[in-house]
Amino acid sequence: MTTIAVIGMGQMGSSIAGRLAERGARVLTSLAGRSAASAARAAAAGVEGVDEEELVAAAQMILSVVPPDEAAGVAQHYLPLIARTELPPLFLECNAIAPQTVKEIAKPFLAKRLPFADASIVGGPPERGTDGPRLYMSGSAAAASGTLRDFGLDTRLLSSALGDASALKMAYAGITKGMLALGAAMALGAYRNGAGDALVEELGQSQPQVFGSLARRLPSMYAKAYRWEGELREIATFLQPEAGSAQMLSGAADLYARIAEAHREGPQSEIIAILDAFAESGRRGQ
Repeated sequence: MTTIAVIGMGQMGSSIAGRLAERGARVLTSLAGRSAASAARAAAAGVEGVDEEELVAAAQMILSVVPPDEAAGVAQHYLPLIARTELPPLFLECNAIAPQTVKEIAKPFLAKRLPFADASIVGGPPERGTDGPRLYMSGSAAAASGTLRDFGLDTRLLSSALGDASALKMAYAGITKGMLALGAAMALGAYRNGAGDALVEELGQSQPQVFGSLARRLPSMYAKAYRWEGELREIATFLQPEAGSAQMLSGAADLYARIAEAHREGPQSEIIAILDAFAESGRRGQ
């Protein structure tokens, strides 16, 4: 039986693990230091929680699916375990990080001649009856791409160059999440300066598709903003050294950090109240 480990039982990691298990793979994870919610998601997905030594010894590949600021730590933690294993599994870096970061994470793996490849996830978690997200892969990933495709994931092999998959993720997410940050910023500015209603009317008349997209996406963003902050900082790294570009995305990261804080405060937060009003106006206009 093919055995695949997935590190990270958040919504995305547990959903990917569930798809692999549903299609017949044995799927392992480590729940050391993880929350009760992560343990519950793992159980619901049909994932076995095992100790890390067993995980590394049994798995043919390890998928790291964690928040961007945890990616380097997870790789460093598993490196010595993988290095001591007789048949080292492929470490597949699947996180929303810059290609520069991927290459730094990969250096000690490659120095020890341990298998390492780059992947990026574009799209939402896989749900029953859907193809799920696309898993773009680069580096020494050809065999892994085929295996994961056999177990129900939509894999796309980009190239043999490490970092290409992460570059695509950074560019795509920079557009989608960067534009959402810009829309949120302009809504906040307009409402705080007495132009909120006028902005809603003008967008409805001249940019209905843009307004409709913002209205749909803003409310679901609040709970994700704490993760998006780290992702936008990685995108800023990706954009170096273009003048202004990195700073623009760093600013978006700062905004997501503030929205995350406001979300924790609840509906009484001024930021959340404004964005909710803006989004509701857009939904009414559709």
